[in-house]
Amino acid sequence: QEEAPGASLPPQALLFELMRVVSQEELAKHASQGDLWIALHGLVYDVTAFAPEHPGGGDLIFAVGGHEASEEFEDALHSKAARQETKIILKGILEGCEEEVEKWKAGGWDETMGIPDPEALEAKGSMAPRLLAAGVALSVVAVALLVWLPRRRTA
Repeated sequence: QEEAPGASLPPQALLFELMRVVSQEELAKHASQGDLWIALHGLVYDVTAFAPEHPGGGDLIFAVGGHEASEEFEDALHSKAARQETKIILKGILEGCEEEVEKWKAGGWDETMGIPDPEALEAKGSMAPRLLAAGVALSVVAVALLVWLPRRRTA
């Protein structure tokens, strides 16, 4: 019996696997108050229901509707709660941004976390090399002590 595509993937990976690719042209078509999409960090979101409730005013979102707006979004220093706003609906991956989204995913992001926080994900990813270097340094010191202490006792 043949297995369905993606059947062996965990639910989060399956969501990512099935996420549709949205072209720039399609994104641009969703730029009105009644149908408003924006792209943030390679992901396309429907912000139609949220825009009127935006704390800074809907005009801020309408101004970038139908476009990639990562820079404007990050310049506003959005909180974790803002990134997880439930009225912002993930629609897919912006065409050409598949590698960027893979980078977020590899850094620990998944769809349930809302809009990726590049700064937090990069900091999280940069900890591993530092922890490895600290572990290696500690091991070198431990080995040096194990070699040095017995020699010191016999002298």
